[in-house]
Amino acid sequence: MTNNDPNRWLRYDSERDISRYSATNPQKCRDMQKKYGWKLIDIEEIENKYIFEVDCVFKGKTEFPNYLEEKEEE
Repeated sequence: MTNNDPNRWLRYDSERDISRYSATNPQKCRDMQKKYGWKLIDIEEIENKYIFEVDCVFKGKTEFPNYLEEKEEE
């Protein structure tokens, strides 16, 4: 993936059909699952913790809603 790729920030693995998002703690993974309706399949501890402690692993290609687009449509 190049730096010019608009999806470079997505951590989607198409071969395994999973998405990853970093979080400050495991409860935040469960919160994302509930809020967005994503299927949480694993919580992985991050080795080099700075701010984030875990990676939340979700089934499928997941994306956060674009709240700016929703405001513009109103």
